[in-house]
Amino acid sequence: MTEKQVLDVFAALSQTTRLKVFRILVENSKDGICPCDIAEKLKIPRNTLSFHLSWLSKANLCSTEKKGKTIIYRSNCKEIQKVSDYLLQNCCSLKCSGRSAEKIIKKIK
Repeated sequence: MTEKQVLDVFAALSQTTRLKVFRILVENSKDGICPCDIAEKLKIPRNTLSFHLSWLSKANLCSTEKKGKTIIYRSNCKEIQKVSDYLLQNCCSLKCSGRSAEKIIKKIK
């Protein structure tokens, strides 16, 4: 994972509505969810939701699947794991605590 990819993820999630959308995607990651249901849950217009989904998609935080005329969105939780791994390996070496990032990553996996 590159620094730019990490920054893209943070930029995408640093806005309140996008963070709420991503949480809904995570909650519905097994079966996915259509944008109309997300818009209804958040009480936002569909064109506004489309803008936010575009941000999440560009940051590789969600994927789409077409089912008939409907587009189903799913979260890409692997991308969040990559960001966490990046931070542990490159930014948070944990030298102050005497623990190594490698041990923590192994424990997480």
